[in-house]
Amino acid sequence: MSFGDLIRDNSEKLRLVGYFVVVIAVAAPLFSSLGEAWQRSDIFKQLIQTPGALGIVSVEQLSAFLFGVYAGLLLLLILDPKKRIQGLLLGFGTISALIALQSQGLFLPNIDFVANIPLVVGGVVLGGIAGGGRNLFEIQTADALEFRRAASLLFFILSAITIVGLIEYHVSFPQVINPVFGEGTVDIVVPDNPSVEFNSGGLIGNVVLSVIFIVTLRSFFEYDSAEDFFILGPVGSGKSLFLVGKYLEALDDAAARDADTPMTPSADLMELVSEVDAASEDAGWELGATAVDDVKNLEFNYVKGSVFPKNIRIGSLDYAGEYLDQLPNALASAPEEIDDSILRRLAQRVREANTLVLILDMERYEGDESLGIESYFDILDATDSTKVLLVATKCDVLAEEFEDEMGLDPVMYFDDFKDYVNETLVQNDQTVRTLVQDTAGSEIHPVYYQTTERNGERVPMRDVNGNVQTMGFNELLDKMG
Repeated sequence: MSFGDLIRDNSEKLRLVGYFVVVIAVAAPLFSSLGEAWQRSDIFKQLIQTPGALGIVSVEQLSAFLFGVYAGLLLLLILDPKKRIQGLLLGFGTISALIALQSQGLFLPNIDFVANIPLVVGGVVLGGIAGGGRNLFEIQTADALEFRRAASLLFFILSAITIVGLIEYHVSFPQVINPVFGEGTVDIVVPDNPSVEFNSGGLIGNVVLSVIFIVTLRSFFEYDSAEDFFILGPVGSGKSLFLVGKYLEALDDAAARDADTPMTPSADLMELVSEVDAASEDAGWELGATAVDDVKNLEFNYVKGSVFPKNIRIGSLDYAGEYLDQLPNALASAPEEIDDSILRRLAQRVREANTLVLILDMERYEGDESLGIESYFDILDATDSTKVLLVATKCDVLAEEFEDEMGLDPVMYFDDFKDYVNETLVQNDQTVRTLVQDTAGSEIHPVYYQTTERNGERVPMRDVNGNVQTMGFNELLDKMG
């Protein structure tokens, strides 16, 4: 296994360690600075003290209540299956921040939590309600158990505290509010010579800490991946079966991890799945090439990752491969100049995609036919900033050749099989070699359905329930996440 593969396979664990170090290392010094900002505050501190001066609610009571709100939101984050680790890390960061503030005589030393327990509990309840905690008591629906509102509120609260504190630390404003506690009044002060002073001491360090903290929070609270895939392939290259295979593998993965996020597949996708995977034990492919005038929307949800799960909407259009050669001209034209509505729709999806999946048909390769991928080069020229995944479909014959030549099971030694496919194609097909070079040395990812020969024709191997067996799709799903 290469160093790159080792990093990729353990990326979530490395992120966990990195996040832990960042949260613990950043929280203490950052909130020490925020504590100093509170002590020298000219505006925010006076605003917080104003209700106390008017006899409405003291700073201690307000602090206890707001701490309860924060705790309620944080509790929801910990209960969220997708954000549990982030919630725990944020909890450690909160403890680190409270210790830093306590060393300055702030917050915890000034609150009698026993006397203010009703306010703390009330804050927890309000935070739970505001963060969507009522979902915990509802009958399970088609929606996943997610507390997105709690995550958004926590991000807003912590970001606001950080930004306001940073401003108060480095900018001195004239005092315009003066809470007078003895008289129960708040005086409005009109400065004789109003001026704003800027303190640059420690600015760079505080800005760096604040940016790291906010960016880390942002990544903590993201639920959805920004990836947008689109699949390209010539006629009969297996685009439909590829999309079905991805769904079946994702379905197995969701069942294995007992995922609570509905996959919500599109109706078009389920129609194809029923044709491929619900046949009799001795059935063939049961799925032909897509008609020229037919476009199907194939989509489903997939949860990537176990430590930091994230929702990915995997989808593409299933279309006739005849459109592939027309796409370069369509991409070079304005949408209103494209007469064919299907071609216009395909071109728009290609433009919107940030990752193109380019299909290499191994059945054509084994039959010494042209792969029909010449249009890929013009399409890539028209989409310069797009990432690329190269996928070799119908690799079942290559899998048998690998087993015969190497004496290794392609399933158990899949990484070796992938290397074999890459070397074979790059060495024996100059078009593929050029495509790999033009895509910065992209790896080719082999996928296939296990097949057997029957009456001189390759048909899928099925179990007693008629289910097909996919290979390589799990590794590709990890890559696509």
